[in-house]
Amino acid sequence: MSYEWIALVATFGVTLVGTWVKMTNEVTAMKSRLVALEKSEGEVQRVLERIQDTMIRLEKLLAKHGIE
Repeated sequence: MSYEWIALVATFGVTLVGTWVKMTNEVTAMKSRLVALEKSEGEVQRVLERIQDTMIRLEKLLAKHGIE
């Protein structure tokens, strides 16, 4: 093989490895963001449930005192 072919194959190999590393890092970052979003979604759901419970209690108190 000539030096040109060796350089071409080496460049191609380095490009493939670099692309693989970059994509792996991006997938890892996306997975961590997904975990964070799922966690915050659970927190939002708990807050909404507390607000709903509070609204129900307020409605019962208002109905008890005859206020609409």
